[in-house]
Amino acid sequence: IMAQGVPLVRPLEAGLGGEGFRGESRRRRLLVLAPLATLALVACLVALSGDNGSGAAMGPVSDSMTKGEVDHMFRDKVFLEDYPKWAKTVPQINAAGGLNHGEWKYYKGPPFLQRVTMYSGNDADISRSGNLVRRVLGLPLSFGKWEGNSFLDNFDSQQMRFLASNQHSALVIPPLTEGNMPLLPDGAKALLHTYAAVGHNTLIVCGGPASVNFINMNLLGSEGERHLAPAWTRGPYEKQSVAVGTPFQTLPVTLPNVKNHAHGVRKESLPHEAVSYFETDGVSVVFSLPFGAGQLMFVGFDYTILSRPWVETLISAAQFAN
Repeated sequence: IMAQGVPLVRPLEAGLGGEGFRGESRRRRLLVLAPLATLALVACLVALSGDNGSGAAMGPVSDSMTKGEVDHMFRDKVFLEDYPKWAKTVPQINAAGGLNHGEWKYYKGPPFLQRVTMYSGNDADISRSGNLVRRVLGLPLSFGKWEGNSFLDNFDSQQMRFLASNQHSALVIPPLTEGNMPLLPDGAKALLHTYAAVGHNTLIVCGGPASVNFINMNLLGSEGERHLAPAWTRGPYEKQSVAVGTPFQTLPVTLPNVKNHAHGVRKESLPHEAVSYFETDGVSVVFSLPFGAGQLMFVGFDYTILSRPWVETLISAAQFAN
């Protein structure tokens, strides 16, 4: 059969059987698909290997600064310079790089707070008795000023909020000036209670009737409840057996009155859970009241004059926080 001069030949007539024709088609398809499969396999291997060959998938590139870049940005800055003075001291700033900053504790930071802190607000007599208490506790001034993390001048402050989270520490309130006893706002009272109750801390109040009234107004409930009754009697004041096994154990067996500078409360006005360490004739001059995990400690001496037994009593009272 001829069509326009070209013979029409059937496949069978051309020597290619049906099986041969299909085989030829498969071979041509494989020749086309094989390079595509190879490219796909190579792409998968590249994606799995990543830049470092670790097998992890490639993630987005971060635009954050590196630690070196951050250090360079703050090369002219002093570490912790943005914190207030009460939160730091120069030696602690210098050592801050080696500290483990995690959950806040008084020995970590910032802020850095001391194991012993002293109240230095307007109601404290820091010119005489307060200054003697400071010297006994070994708290240094900052260039002659009552500044730094060893002092607290406001019970309703950010510093007090951190101090309330302190543990195994002591907050000392020196003798208060007569007729100038602070009635604290509710927020400050709550922080004082939290400080004493949560962290096994000791709140030490020194002085006479003004300090007893401070305890009544700010630490022993609302007006009308049973409060401590200020009292005075001639000394000396005898150490009680409950002092055995406490930091008071090594103190003398009596504390002197020292020209009427010792003061106390009537023992009958103490709550039943109170512990009287030194007393005589129904008047306790050194006692403690439990506050949750901590305690309130009263040391009934005004520290306007030197007295070795009373100096040692204050030192021992600060050791209760240990």
